[in-house]
Amino acid sequence: LDRMVFLRVPFHGYSVEFSPFDETKLACATAQHFGIIGNGKQYVLQVTPQGMVQMRCFDTRQGLYDCSWSEENENHLVSASGDGSVKLWDITATHNQPIRSYEEHTAEVYSVDWNIVNKRHFITGSWDETIKLWDPNHQQSIRTWREHKYSIYSTVWSPYHPDRFASTSGDQTLKIWDAKEPASVQTIRAHNHEILSCDWNKYNEYVVVTASVDKSIKIWDIRNPGRGPIGSLLGHDYAVRRVKCSPHSETIIASSSYDLTLALWDTMEDRPLLHRFEHHSEFVVGVDFNIFVEGQLASCSWDETIHVWSIGD
Repeated sequence: LDRMVFLRVPFHGYSVEFSPFDETKLACATAQHFGIIGNGKQYVLQVTPQGMVQMRCFDTRQGLYDCSWSEENENHLVSASGDGSVKLWDITATHNQPIRSYEEHTAEVYSVDWNIVNKRHFITGSWDETIKLWDPNHQQSIRTWREHKYSIYSTVWSPYHPDRFASTSGDQTLKIWDAKEPASVQTIRAHNHEILSCDWNKYNEYVVVTASVDKSIKIWDIRNPGRGPIGSLLGHDYAVRRVKCSPHSETIIASSSYDLTLALWDTMEDRPLLHRFEHHSEFVVGVDFNIFVEGQLASCSWDETIHVWSIGD
């Protein structure tokens, strides 16, 4: 890909995720009317030499806030919905209905993440203040955790351990969990404002990155959080909505913000802000790295566009 490609869709983008099986495929969860009220659409897109094309579009009655590809079936995808449900789609199905709908959360599901180590389970985080562990083959969840004191915004599996995941919440905490344990194994008061996103470093199993309404990104060594963050990234002008650690470098981080920009950071640099991307005209909500193509990123925004580009374009 030697240029930035984009696709305009009629809904507001909330989450974009590259396929873990196909370097040309990506999924984007969207919501109507800025996600406040209205329908949702789960898009499956493909990057071709001619540009970005829509492969599938699944309609939902409520907005979609997050999506995650299955790690065991290249054609399966889960979406987190505003009505509290989680939808499982088969992108090869001849119909446009979910093959399963998991209905236990009692408020918006804001986060969904498929386990990249055991490849069997996924977790969800909701505004009902609970986290749920699911096996896609069963209608009922395996376990529910009620510990956060406010809406949960982010739930992300560790890339190292089959049972370890992190969560962040409006209660200003980052929590580390073992899926076999009934309570969190660690709670870190990571910011003095709501924490909208977190991600694990792909090269250091003890490093977690958090992003907050306070406009900052903080880097934590979970072995010794009492010392405070091992790094802080300052440069966004409004809330940082999503943060992702590069699959290709221990020190590269991407972030999206309500300041209408995306940022690329290198934590080893004295001036860590490497690039500012200003191709969106509204809140930038989703960002992801392509695991197969080093330097390739995707973003989605409330401006109703989805972009894919390579750093240096």
